[in-house]
Amino acid sequence: MYRILLLISTLTFCQENEVEISQSEVFKKLLNLHKSASIEKHNTDYYSIQIYNGNYKDADSLFKYTKELFASDSVFLFYETPNYKVQIGKFWDKLKAQNKLRQIQKSFKSAFILRPKGI
Repeated sequence: MYRILLLISTLTFCQENEVEISQSEVFKKLLNLHKSASIEKHNTDYYSIQIYNGNYKDADSLFKYTKELFASDSVFLFYETPNYKVQIGKFWDKLKAQNKLRQIQKSFKSAFILRPKGI
């Protein structure tokens, strides 16, 4: 008897619905603007450790050596007139950058932390 009542109550309260969400063009534009702003912030708002600033030949050689030495980290070779720069890492937290700097300074005494895009 209870089983029959349970079955009837289950069938009675079941609902089937389809939800359709419509987005206006303004909302889509705002969403895309937010995405592009987030990407820009992500690409500029970080700390990095610079280990070299100078000519291309030395920078390229140091870049290759550093990629092997710090294989688990990102290593970058940049050109900013008139010099090439070798940098290690993208750290979102300054404390993590400082901890990594201590490790890097064992091999590169003049290494220092910077924020590449000047933020």
